[in-house]
Amino acid sequence: MTSNHSPILQRHRNKVVGFIIAEASAIGLLLLFGTFAVSLKPADPTLALSINIVTIMAAAAVAIIPIIYFAVAPVLPREDR
Repeated sequence: MTSNHSPILQRHRNKVVGFIIAEASAIGLLLLFGTFAVSLKPADPTLALSINIVTIMAAAAVAIIPIIYFAVAPVLPREDR
């Protein structure tokens, strides 16, 4: 990477990388706990409820993360001309 990249481009790149990491983590949790919820059928109702809650929270995170990262307009510094 060259040193002539503007700070705005660097900030955008960091934002996209952070988004990819957060979204991949949330999708991984959703797949992991979704698999547990569907295939295990634990006998303990408290454990089943906990797995279901974590699965729903992971699904909500997968839906909310893009909104948090991209729906809110960034406050950029003004350029003097």
